[in-house]
Amino acid sequence: MNINSSSNNQRKNNDDERPTTTSTIPPPLPPFRSVRMNVGPAPVMVQPQSFGAKAPMMPGASSFEFGGSKQAVQGKMAPPKPMGFSSGSMSTTNNSISTTTNNSNTKFAWKVDSVQTVPVYHPLERTAVTFGEEHPLELITKRISDFMKHQSIHCDYDSSMARVVCSTNSCLHFSVQLWQNKNGAVIMEMQRKQGCAIRMQSYRQQLKESILMGDEAATSKTQDTGCPAGLKQQLARMVPAIPASEQQGSCIDLCQELLASNLVDQNRMGLESLCVLTDASKVQDSSSASEKILQDSKLQMLLLKYFAEQEQANLHLLAIKAVAQALESTSTASASLKIDLSSVFWQTVLQALYQHIQRPHEKPLEAALSIKALRLLQQSCPECLTVLQRKYSLPVTAFLQIAHEFGKQHSSSLEREAMQFIMMANVH
Repeated sequence: MNINSSSNNQRKNNDDERPTTTSTIPPPLPPFRSVRMNVGPAPVMVQPQSFGAKAPMMPGASSFEFGGSKQAVQGKMAPPKPMGFSSGSMSTTNNSISTTTNNSNTKFAWKVDSVQTVPVYHPLERTAVTFGEEHPLELITKRISDFMKHQSIHCDYDSSMARVVCSTNSCLHFSVQLWQNKNGAVIMEMQRKQGCAIRMQSYRQQLKESILMGDEAATSKTQDTGCPAGLKQQLARMVPAIPASEQQGSCIDLCQELLASNLVDQNRMGLESLCVLTDASKVQDSSSASEKILQDSKLQMLLLKYFAEQEQANLHLLAIKAVAQALESTSTASASLKIDLSSVFWQTVLQALYQHIQRPHEKPLEAALSIKALRLLQQSCPECLTVLQRKYSLPVTAFLQIAHEFGKQHSSSLEREAMQFIMMANVH
């Protein structure tokens, strides 16, 4: 018994003499840099109302004068004041966006007070650009906002993170992030989130040249060039040309099959194909496909859900774009077109267009296309504005001034389309 107890004590002593290992706690990681697709403030929730319902007046815009008569601005709800222009200097704290807009003629300029250094665990994109001392931070941010306005890119500016989240009407989503290195030089990093990689490369190169050269680069580049000319020639030799008009029936049939699918990616491919077929700059005879969209009830029923439901923002934007381009392609033959505005499809389309025209500051891309589509539809069907006035008890032209003022600060296409509609409304 003594022998066993002594052996046990010896074993315990040996266990106590074993070396102990100390765990090394790794250093804490830096804050995670989350690039979200929406850095703007949470949307203001309102009770759903019908389009014919009355609502409070727009703040700061009681009436506008069109054609010598004042028209009251009254919609179904009063949207928040658009960001980027106001009667005085404005500074919003939700996203730390500071602007200097003392009057409507002052251009919007993005301002950032400070830029963070590149985190230790963050590998920079190989396409990141480092600017020298001749390009200070204030100049870089101003030229970025000027470029976005010139290209009509919808942006959410976050000055606290020195980040811009961007979206285009071609469903390209990307972010622009500013850093600084150890020497204090500003670094610009662009990351594509969704969309065409070729178009992303084009925007990246154009933005770089715009920051380096300023207005000279803006005047030498056309808006939304997309694929570079050299690459277009190379693709033309590799890819056969788009079929002629007598073979476009098969293309429309394929689009209808894709739109009828229950898969979202196929739906998007069908809408993107329609946008190509109705684009006169890409297809020699775009009028046949355009007339199919404007008059074919079968195709219209497939497109109807993308106007009635807006959960899929990209699909909704592509549907509006396809209709706007179809109206533009058939504008020369508008007299021969017969569009039934009383149909379910066109009633739904008008309601969607009207909704975006009311709130151009929320979705400027959709608003610009909606104004364009409604203006072209007015040329084909002069009773279009009368139908809207009778159904919604609100003149559409009352919101065009708001869209024009917002476009002057943030979107060239919105500014241009609103001005063209205002001029047409004043003539008539």
